[in-house]
Amino acid sequence: MKRLVQKLLRLKRPGLVALGVLVVAACATVGTTVTSKEWQTRAIPLSQGVIKEADGKRTQVRYPGFREDRSFDQWPTYAAGSIEYFPPKKGQMPTGVKGDPKKGHALFLAGPKGPCTGCHLIPDAKVWPMGNVGPDLRTIGDRGLPDEFLYQIVYDPRVIFGADSPMAPFGASGMWTPEEIVHVVAYLQSLKGKPAGVPLKVTDDKQWNPFTRDRVQLDFGDQLDPTGNPALVKTEASAVPLWSKAGPKGQSCAGCHGPIGKPDAQRPLGVIKSMVGVATRYPKWFSQYSRMMSVEDFLAVHTPETTGHAMPTQGELNLTMSVLVKMQSNGMPYKLEDNANVRAAIKRGEELFNRRVGQRGQACANCHTERGGAHKFLGGRFLGNLGKDTMVQHPYFRTSQGALWDIRYRMQWCMTPLLSNMLPGDAPEYADLETFLVSKQQGHELSIPRRPSH
Repeated sequence: MKRLVQKLLRLKRPGLVALGVLVVAACATVGTTVTSKEWQTRAIPLSQGVIKEADGKRTQVRYPGFREDRSFDQWPTYAAGSIEYFPPKKGQMPTGVKGDPKKGHALFLAGPKGPCTGCHLIPDAKVWPMGNVGPDLRTIGDRGLPDEFLYQIVYDPRVIFGADSPMAPFGASGMWTPEEIVHVVAYLQSLKGKPAGVPLKVTDDKQWNPFTRDRVQLDFGDQLDPTGNPALVKTEASAVPLWSKAGPKGQSCAGCHGPIGKPDAQRPLGVIKSMVGVATRYPKWFSQYSRMMSVEDFLAVHTPETTGHAMPTQGELNLTMSVLVKMQSNGMPYKLEDNANVRAAIKRGEELFNRRVGQRGQACANCHTERGGAHKFLGGRFLGNLGKDTMVQHPYFRTSQGALWDIRYRMQWCMTPLLSNMLPGDAPEYADLETFLVSKQQGHELSIPRRPSH
């Protein structure tokens, strides 16, 4: 195409030259993204999602603390070209099985089976914390619902409530046996009020009830005070000295981007003038890599190419350097670049946001939209609302893990309860999903690192 334009220039045909330039520009702005199948991951080993097989058992390597190591090969993932989740399926309540409310109660509480109390409130003061993503079930037995109707809801609620039902198809997916569902139905039918429709009072504690519970989170203090935010302490210890340290190639970050200057209110670890405003545009499209990249993704390829320092994604050097770079834009609004590649990534990311994955067959949308669990409690966790909340303010310090997390670590973590294999942390598909999330918070101000969270 370049040769064509050069020929047109020699012919002195300005109209044709302009047309040729437009064609070249169009070709340059629309790219085909690589996928996790083609992308050579630069993630730390624990983040690569490696599948291993021993003694006939397939497992996936996951982070310490992840409660699953099974490989869920037969279920959909976020990978491009993944199989689709099965369509809604009608169940048939078995005959000859007598439901036992006590067994149903035990199943309702069983963690590997749900737990159902993560979304539903029942009259049991010993259970805490329960959620309210789904309806209050304390008096469901007073409603006169047929057993077959309740059976279908547990078996596959999509048949009744539509394909976008937030609840998983526990029976149709094989997570629950037909007999187990019969026991749960018997338990649900036993939940009645006194008088009918009025829940039994089992406690005076308003925090027990997710419908009256206060939203408690670590929103105290100054998030940019190192004494209250371990993310800053880690960044000061790791990324700040590395910024000016020459790597194996004889170059440092400061050699190209300038030194770290004096701190100010938004950047307590120092101001890097050339980096101010940079993070507001990420994720962004990089034609040389044929994909969208977050700051963390780019650091993983750019830093070793220029300085020789290894900086794999989800590693502490990568995460702390991301904090240092991103906080240079604190107080500035997110503003993604508006071009064909970014728009295509947003579209791909939206599909991923709504894609049902894993054996549970649930999607991001089931927790983070008003149709699902947004601004409700999932157990003790208050769920964010896409479009209203700033969902991506990462990396941040996660107190329960004692570590920095970026948004990709969060995505990988979510795959475990969904019984789905995770992709490598730097997968292009995750970059598309992150781009979609950030597109919904345009105009929100960066505030990195955010307050620590459990």
